Amino acid sequence: MAIEKQILVVVEADPSRSHRAAEGVRVAAGLSMHPEIRVTVVLGQSAAQSRRERSPRPVDEEAWERALADLAENQVPLLEEEPRGVAWNGVIRFAG
Repeated sequence: MAIEKQILVVVEADPSRSHRAAEGVRVAAGLSMHPEIRVTVVLGQSAAQSRRERSPRPVDEEAWERALADLAENQVPLLEEEPRGVAWNGVIRFAG
């Protein structure tokens, strides 16, 4: 089955201050389960730091950790910069 759509999910919200960060990775994890969608996630500075250092604790820690595990299982790229030269079929931003 060919990949028909490429979706970029940008999580700019600070996980330690907003539920929107956990919601962003949760939405990305859900989309990544569709066989005809390729999802790429870009984590803003606060979200990337939270993922790397596991500190400070995310507001919605359980959803954040579960969604990150799902993204890893589905081999979704977690980047800190938006890739250049990609024709996205959709971009979803979760700001804070």
